Amino acid sequence: MLLKKIKDLLTKALYSNGAERASYIQNAQNLIWDDETIQDESLNDILTDIAYILDFYEPNEEWRKEDPSYYGDEKLEQELKSAITKLEDFEEYKVPLNKWIKKENEESSQ
Repeated sequence: MLLKKIKDLLTKALYSNGAERASYIQNAQNLIWDDETIQDESLNDILTDIAYILDFYEPNEEWRKEDPSYYGDEKLEQELKSAITKLEDFEEYKVPLNKWIKKENEESSQ
């Protein structure tokens, strides 16, 4: 599933460095920006926010000086942890809720 792939890429980015880290971030962003199959509006909002926030990561300290909205590795790690937690929370609460609603709807239509 898309959500698992994105979470895996963000986790790999958290525990990597340099070009490898940037590659994981870019791959996660590409999955988010390019996917049009997500039907759940709240999940789409979460993913869009994550991709947007990651746009401001700049590993080059000199280039970070060009814009105060750019940030480095320390803040990136905080953002990645936050993003992973949001995705886990979504999986924990939203997915079971959707299954319960579907089951309730099926039972009431019988």
